[in-house]
Amino acid sequence: MVIAPTLAAVLTIGAPTTAPAPKTLHARPVVYVQAGHQGPREPGYRAQTGASGEAAWTQAIAAKVEYRLRRKGVDARHTAGLVTPNPAPGAVFISIHYDIPSGHAAVGHAIAGYGENYYHGDGFGLPSSTPYSDTVPHRVATRVSRGVDAASTRLAKRLAARYTRVFTPANGARSGPVQLVTSTGNRRMMRYYGYYRSTAPARVLVECGAVGTDAAFLKRKDFVAGVIANAIVDHLRAEGRL
Repeated sequence: MVIAPTLAAVLTIGAPTTAPAPKTLHARPVVYVQAGHQGPREPGYRAQTGASGEAAWTQAIAAKVEYRLRRKGVDARHTAGLVTPNPAPGAVFISIHYDIPSGHAAVGHAIAGYGENYYHGDGFGLPSSTPYSDTVPHRVATRVSRGVDAASTRLAKRLAARYTRVFTPANGARSGPVQLVTSTGNRRMMRYYGYYRSTAPARVLVECGAVGTDAAFLKRKDFVAGVIANAIVDHLRAEGRL
């Protein structure tokens, strides 16, 4: 005996089912971490080897920052002084340094309306907005738009805020407060060549302290790396990239 389906059953036959929409997953954001002055260095800047012991220290810190970023779901990639690839893509480009004994902890960032510095030969003398007659040719540069300037400023402020909280005499810092460099400030930091070898929307440079003066603080490599990595994660989350 064939039983005719009810009207309700007929209406539901072949009706589409409603399934929950899949969650949107963020692609792993890419962050390029540059160990300042690590060889090979950039053409036009190869003579700039950094403060005493700086290149070895920045390599150690960069590796620790990269490790922490990866544990947070970030695609952290390393570059030496010669930015590789050129241009380096991603969400963030950060260059890690420390300063001379008379210097400071400071954070600089890419600014619109300017270009990179030029020097005599392979990095000697005072910075210039235009090449000297003996300047070693530079590689192809990217540009810093107003949008990049704004995003770089936001990252710089987040990094400076985190760093300020821990860069204290109690933690071994002796060079004074962390400086957030303005657009008309230290041009070596604000027109740093690395900003022009990346297409990341946020590009910053951090001077982690002054060698000798802040020796006790700088020896705490895991601690320093943790502060930098956490600031980058803060930024990526605030920008909706993580």
